[in-house]
Amino acid sequence: LALSQRINYKAGITRSYQGIGSYYALNDDYNNAIANCNLALKSTDDPKKIAKIYTSLGFNYMRMNNYPLALQYHFKALKNHEISHDLASEATTLNNIGTTYNNLKKPKKAILSFEKALKINRKQGFKMEEIRNLGNLGTSYNDLLQYNKALEYFKKAIILSKEANQVGSTTINLYSTGLAYYNLKQYDKSISFANQSLNLSLETDNKMGFVKNYGLLGDNYLEKAKIEKNNALKANFLNLSVSNFSKSIATSKEINEISDLSSNFGRISLAHKLQGNFKASLESHEQYVIYKDSIFNADNKETLKNLEDKREIELRDNKLKINQLELTSKEKQKWYLLGGLGLLTVIGGLLFYQSRKRKQINLKLETLNQNLDAKNLELDQANKAKTRFFGILNHDLRGPVANLVFFLQLQQESPEMLDAESIKRMQNKTMTGAENLLSTMEDILQWSKSQMENFKPQPKQIAVNQLFDDTKKVFSGYLKINFEYQNPENIDVFTDENYLKTIIRNLTSNAINVFTTTENPKIIWKSWKENNVSYFSIQDNGPGANQEQFKTLFEDTEITSAKSGLGLYLIRDMAKAIDCEISVDSKIGEGTTFTLKI
Repeated sequence: LALSQRINYKAGITRSYQGIGSYYALNDDYNNAIANCNLALKSTDDPKKIAKIYTSLGFNYMRMNNYPLALQYHFKALKNHEISHDLASEATTLNNIGTTYNNLKKPKKAILSFEKALKINRKQGFKMEEIRNLGNLGTSYNDLLQYNKALEYFKKAIILSKEANQVGSTTINLYSTGLAYYNLKQYDKSISFANQSLNLSLETDNKMGFVKNYGLLGDNYLEKAKIEKNNALKANFLNLSVSNFSKSIATSKEINEISDLSSNFGRISLAHKLQGNFKASLESHEQYVIYKDSIFNADNKETLKNLEDKREIELRDNKLKINQLELTSKEKQKWYLLGGLGLLTVIGGLLFYQSRKRKQINLKLETLNQNLDAKNLELDQANKAKTRFFGILNHDLRGPVANLVFFLQLQQESPEMLDAESIKRMQNKTMTGAENLLSTMEDILQWSKSQMENFKPQPKQIAVNQLFDDTKKVFSGYLKINFEYQNPENIDVFTDENYLKTIIRNLTSNAINVFTTTENPKIIWKSWKENNVSYFSIQDNGPGANQEQFKTLFEDTEITSAKSGLGLYLIRDMAKAIDCEISVDSKIGEGTTFTLKI
């Protein structure tokens, strides 16, 4: 670097700063690595070199877990590769962008980048990069819990890896396939793929492969033991689980890889407990806590180190700037002696100024485009909420009002068709309908408020008997349905009263609506506490339903027709607002049970 600066060799200056930055990166000193990358960036205007520096900056910020900045630099690198039509580098950068999106927990965006990279690599015949893209796509679908889709990509990657005789890639994708089967609870298939990956790891002495596959085998045998009813088989599975966890732990210690130690000690502790070996379980749990704290402290230590280094970096950067200014001043004095070139210097300065202004304008345009994308996303979400709201109004208000108008028209235009008993019965039914209509309107207002920004629940202590009394009153008109309210412990619950009332009323209303052909319809509300956690359940003896009919309850993105009404939308949004977990168990022909956990 010193020699390049002395003779004003710009390409040498750039490469020197890049080399120094690479040294710091290899020694995990990412602040110094980034500082030298920025100095390299200032020393060149070559688009290809700038793209490489952007890629280095992206990797350094990724290793510092600053994924937004990493993404920013990877996109800058991609833009330069597109301009220079460097397809190989473009595909690699798209893969880096996808990996960064995965770290940001945005697998859908990651998939888009991986698919673009895969398309380029297939067209250009870059087999190794294609294998990497397929494996990354599998990982993204695994993060989306779409395990079968993930398996498709992992298996394609395995086929190509074997064809290319790439043992390392084959090992990784066999393990990933085993992990996907584990998530699908297909433990025997998971064990098969983990063993295949382990065998390749043993052949190549891949110690990290030992750690991962022994750990996965331990997980599978532990889960098989949990569900096995035969005591002899259960004991065998627990022994295999302990054996594999022990091998994974031993290898982790051998290679000083502590990231998996904490979880493996936690899992082997559970296996020992199920064996009845409580002493070993306690010892393993203590190790789990030690390594968990160790990882936490190591992360904090690195954070403190970065903070301490920041001041030193600033001082060093200032010194470098001073040196740079001194060199620039000497360079200018030399050129001023050559008066004949004065005009060229002025023209060069004007061109530099124009270029810098153009870059500033382009940067502003990029920022405006990013802001516009964010605004469009907010507008799209608002439109979806509005569409859902008007669909709710169509279903939950129109029907009750139509019934009320029908009764009034019948009473006015054909009173002779009604005897005194019928009039009294229909009056009672109309009054109940009107009260339910008012209750529904309150629900709609409550839900619409929950969609507004800064509207928050107001939790307080509520007697469960009070909630049940409110529900009895609202649904007192349904005389043919047998209601039961069970609160043997006479418990209280700490939450927002209006939110919970709304959830209870809507679950009750949904239960009533299923009784179209059920004889002796019955609805049972229960409340109890376990370990300071409050539980509610509503059980009906209706026809039951399949899990597909409850998708709206569990998926925010699920959009159904407007005829579906407020129901599950309201329950889902209200429950989320008060940290209430909802589960459903429905059996065809037997009925449905919803459970609330607060």
